[in-house]
Amino acid sequence: MSAPSSAYLMGHTDRERRRLAFQATILKPLTESFFVRAGLASGMKVLDLGCGVGDVAMIAANLVGPGGHVTGIDMDAAALRIARARAAEARLRIHFEHGKVENHHAQEPYDAIVGRHILIHTPDPFAVLAQAAAQVCPGGIVAFQEYDLSRYFPATPAKPLWEKAMQLKVDFFRRVTHADIGVRLLQMFSDVGLRNVQSRAEILLGGGPDCEYYDWMVEGLRSILPMLDAAEVVAAKELALETLPERLKQEALTVGGYVTSPFIVSTSGFRRK
Repeated sequence: MSAPSSAYLMGHTDRERRRLAFQATILKPLTESFFVRAGLASGMKVLDLGCGVGDVAMIAANLVGPGGHVTGIDMDAAALRIARARAAEARLRIHFEHGKVENHHAQEPYDAIVGRHILIHTPDPFAVLAQAAAQVCPGGIVAFQEYDLSRYFPATPAKPLWEKAMQLKVDFFRRVTHADIGVRLLQMFSDVGLRNVQSRAEILLGGGPDCEYYDWMVEGLRSILPMLDAAEVVAAKELALETLPERLKQEALTVGGYVTSPFIVSTSGFRRK
């Protein structure tokens, strides 16, 4: 695997921002329930690392309420402009800050530091996690939700087209990111000194004519298309992305059963008092 660069792998384009917002609508229930289990509550001061267009920060802001405060940090200035507008429209108290997550140093400790799908893209995820653990107050919460894209759970009954698309994604992420970061989180949280570490791996199942996962799959493939190596480009061309969502849907409707998301791993722990 090549180490990820400090730039966001998927790029800073309007299309990618729309993809992230679309993905966020699918993941919102998982992230909300995870934050509740982790202990986010009214009145807390929270930092969201790699906040993008603000979806995770907005979940946190709703949980901490008007007596709490959320800060989101991201290196994509255009995404932050969108996030600020969305937060203002929702009347949520969120401060958005432009910068790299690795360079953020708290003036005062936070009650909780959270992130979703950020460590998989950072050059040194352990350093980012250790920094987060050091910047929460004693008893404070660290909570990260990450993919494990080093493997996938097969659709049932078998769906060859879906599995070709998923395998292309897995091959790419194995090559250029910390694809297995999700299943590494439990040990990493312990290694940075967090206690009462809890970790849960989940997959989403979908199917039927109105399932959003067909478009979700293809939009993700579009985002990585410019970075595929020669063999992966051939595989992508064979999939014919322009018509792929409809063909994935027809495959699923023909054989029945479900298609699957990547593994999503939610891990939280507390700083020692």
